[in-house]
Amino acid sequence: MVDKKEIYKRIKIAGMVSYIPIILAAVPLGSFFLGEYLQNKFHLPFYFLVFCVALGVIIGIKESVRIIKLVWKIENKN
Repeated sequence: MVDKKEIYKRIKIAGMVSYIPIILAAVPLGSFFLGEYLQNKFHLPFYFLVFCVALGVIIGIKESVRIIKLVWKIENKN
């Protein structure tokens, strides 16, 4: 029989891993809209928008790596 703790662990891992594409899409998109809003409000150059989107991509990747490390820790836990 399959252990209930093992099933719970697999569901928890699947939920965490399925959150990664949402992060990789939402963070750069949100930073784009924020950068565009600030650019229009304060009349900043185009480089500011590019900087905001690049920062959003870096933050999204960093958060994805953090989730993968957390999943790795949960998987290797006895």
